[in-house]
Amino acid sequence: MHCSQRNKALCGLLALVVLAGCADTLSRRDSITLGVGNAPEANTAIQTIEPWPADVEDTNIVL
Repeated sequence: MHCSQRNKALCGLLALVVLAGCADTLSRRDSITLGVGNAPEANTAIQTIEPWPADVEDTNIVL
């Protein structure tokens, strides 16, 4: 009886060691979260050229 309890304890310890080795791999997995935005639309908006109005170079201000 004592030997089977020892075997169970060793198997449990071995399982914990194996699972502990996988913890780092699971924390570095690639996944998408709910807070992810729309990057292509954001990049398009950032890189859009907004032309200046036609009268911008007119330095004659009428008072």
